[in-house]
This record gives sequence, structure tokens and C-alpha cells, in this order.
Amino acid sequence: MDNTFHLAIIPDGNRRWAKQHGLKGYKELYDQGVAGLLDITESAFDNGVTHLSLWGSSHANIADRSSDFFTNIDRVFRDNIHKFAEHPVIEKYDVRINVIGEWRDSLTPKTVDAMEQAIAQTAHRSGRILTLLIDYSGTRERSAATHSILTDQDSTVPTEQLLRSRSWTGHLPELDLIVRTGAWTDPHNSAGFMSLLADETQYSFPELLWPDFNDKKLTEIIDEFNSRERRHGK
Repeated sequence: MDNTFHLAIIPDGNRRWAKQHGLKGYKELYDQGVAGLLDITESAFDNGVTHLSLWGSSHANIADRSSDFFTNIDRVFRDNIHKFAEHPVIEKYDVRINVIGEWRDSLTPKTVDAMEQAIAQTAHRSGRILTLLIDYSGTRERSAATHSILTDQDSTVPTEQLLRSRSWTGHLPELDLIVRTGAWTDPHNSAGFMSLLADETQYSFPELLWPDFNDKKLTEIIDEFNSRERRHGK
């Protein structure tokens, strides 16, 4: 796809930040994190991003954490998804909301319904794309795509495109930039995050935990990214 700018953000460091600031419960922490996401979403589109992907929770977050964690993160998704769907930036940039992952199988029915409403509310929009990755694992995405191919091999799709065509994220353009907070001392990807779109992706590891990351920092990162020479192996 031409003239696209696909940015993904991995908001890491919430619990370390909470420990530093003496927060013991999840509610205040994750409410604050969502508030920051709204400003950052607007900043991304203001800075020319056409496709913004936000990793809301990994599969491990949902499957392996305590019931208290699940109850609170489920509530955060349910109570805040409408803030994305009704945010002024949605109309300003004609933004459609996608939600990718296994969230329909794991979240409570009320939260799933809230997500579906947000998707439906913005389904007619086509200017820019906001993708929320909920209960998402790139490793599980690849496994699901491979299983689909093995169980249905009758396809007219060229071999080199087949895996992507069966993947959850295959309709999105290649990733240009991934920003991961909270990992500057151990810069890494996790769970194969969007790996089917990351062949030529560049990374940024700002020296901030997620609640300290803001729209101004994102603007700095995008400006720096735009100044780079991208050689793509040439």
C-alpha cells in the first residue's frame, strides 16, 4: 500500500510504574493508561500516521494473570472503548476502529458487546485505521493462519501471500515503526508481535515507562523517524 504510515505502540511498564508510585490496585493505574492513549492516538494521526495499532493486552495477560487483574482490565476495556469511538479525532480523520485478537472468546459478554458497538459505530469510516490488539499474540496468530492453510489448501492466493492472507492482521499494511516503552534496558519484541507485517520495521525504545509516555514524546519519535534514511537492505 502506498502513502501509508503504520505505527504500532507496545505500552509496557505499567506495573513497574505503579510500584514506583505506591499504587497497589489496578483500577487507577489502567484508567490513567487509557487516558494517555487518547492523547497519543490524536497525536499519531496529527503527525501523519494512517494506521495506528495499539497492543491493549497480550494473550498471556488475559490467560495467566489473577482474577483481580482480569476483572479490572475487562472493566477498563468495557468502560473506555466508547471514548475511542466518540473521540473528536475519529470524526476529524474519519477513523475506523478494528479490534484484533481472541477477545471475543475471553472477555465478558458485556465487554464484548461494548467492543462490537465501537466497531459498528465506526465501520462506515475509511480515512484512517485504529487497530486495538486485545488478547493478542503474534505467535498464536501465525499458528492460526498455518492451521487455516493446512485445513483448507484450495486457494488461488500466491504462495508467498498465503500466510498473510489467512492471518488476523493481513489486511493491514506493513509496519513502518514500532514504539515500545519500558524496555530500553532490554529492547525486544514479545510474543511475535505483528511479526507477519514487520519485515522492514524500525523500532524505538524510549526511556520511559508507559504512564510517563505522552503525545509530545511521540511527536519527537515520529520526527526522528521521518529524518532517517530508510535503505531497506540496499
